[in-house]
Amino acid sequence: MGVVADYLAVRTSEAEALLEQLGVGHSGQTGDWSGAYYAGRAFETGWYVLVIQRRIFDADRDLPALAEGREIVHVYVDDVVMHSTAALLKDGQVVWRVTSDADEGYSEEGEPPAGLAPILAELRRNEAEQDPDEPQVDYVFDAPIEAAALVTGFRGLADTHDPALGAGFEWLEPPAKPPRVGLFTALAQLFGLGRKG
Repeated sequence: MGVVADYLAVRTSEAEALLEQLGVGHSGQTGDWSGAYYAGRAFETGWYVLVIQRRIFDADRDLPALAEGREIVHVYVDDVVMHSTAALLKDGQVVWRVTSDADEGYSEEGEPPAGLAPILAELRRNEAEQDPDEPQVDYVFDAPIEAAALVTGFRGLADTHDPALGAGFEWLEPPAKPPRVGLFTALAQLFGLGRKG
């Protein structure tokens, strides 16, 4: 299907601060999260989920600052290369991380949510029961998404074919991009030429 997305989840009380840090604004439009590059929704679990599509979010660069002074869940899914990961960070430190990768397999760091063990067992059972003559499904790919869902209440990236899992999100305004400077303008600025203010 080609889902490449990150999602960040913070306590609902931290939602506005998160959006402000990212430079994301409200649009008032709602729909399925897949209809916008940035989409957010508060869940009854007390968590606010912000889905960011198409490799716009750089977790290595941006996540440490966003995790400072708060709890934050980060999920990354790329079903093209079959890689998914979920982590809970608190005050910038990883509390737990769950990863499923087509090449490197499944791994856990820290202590994932207690409810994950039976879910993982079921996913592995589904994999083992597949017909060896049919194309194989990587069921364990969903384990990180399910781990995060135990905390946040959102599992919409695990089964995007179920519209109910993606509905009710606000489509958010992306951060303003700085104006592009043309090549000649950039060269003129570099050499101190051009109009003076």
